[in-house]
Amino acid sequence: MGKVGLIIGLLGGLAGIAVAVITAPVMGSIFALIFIAVFGGVYWSIFRPMMMQNKLLEAGISARAVIKELHDTGVTVNNAPQIKLLLEVFPPTGLPYLVETKMLISRLQTSSFQPGMELMVKIDPNDKDKAAVDFAGGVSYGSGASYAGMNQKEAEAMLQKMNDENMQITAIGESSRAIVTNYTWFGVNVNGNNPFVSLDLEVIPESRRPFKAQAKGVIAEHSVSKFQAGEEIYVKFDPNDTSKVTIEHS
Repeated sequence: MGKVGLIIGLLGGLAGIAVAVITAPVMGSIFALIFIAVFGGVYWSIFRPMMMQNKLLEAGISARAVIKELHDTGVTVNNAPQIKLLLEVFPPTGLPYLVETKMLISRLQTSSFQPGMELMVKIDPNDKDKAAVDFAGGVSYGSGASYAGMNQKEAEAMLQKMNDENMQITAIGESSRAIVTNYTWFGVNVNGNNPFVSLDLEVIPESRRPFKAQAKGVIAEHSVSKFQAGEEIYVKFDPNDTSKVTIEHS
């Protein structure tokens, strides 16, 4: 549909240019130059990246990536902002590398893209300058376990199991301060726009020495900024097994 609209718009613009040049050669020529400049800028900054990403999503290979930098391009289409991401890509084979990509997102998703987050992308193994965020690619944990290709039933079962484990830790756990050292969004939202995330933590209990841990859970959309790297939060941990940690407040 995007290509069809682009072609129709181009044909309409060319027809308008032809009429303008015939009826008023000087002003028509000026109009033609303005149209070409504007259309070329829009195509290069918006439509070309979208077409390349769609092609890559269809034919590219899956890879894990981490957001290193995020910038607002200042471009908005139908109230959807365009962002530019600097990604560190970890291909199935070969060394990691950096690549930039642009994409349109919903304003409701702006808090879901932050430096340090991990997501799935499609890449061109023959061109390291191309990458597209793949929301259908599933989620990948740092341990190597993958939930790519899960159906809704499997995803709900996984989330329910995680919730049950977190409830058990909450019931018996000891409260503690913790510093977030890394925030990873799994590309999954629950009950609206509440992201399912993994947090790498430096847990600082009063009763023992600090230790590193990881907690997974769903956090409230409006609280995303409170769980970024460097922020202090409260958790509960199993005093008999400090590998079991859950978020106490969201």
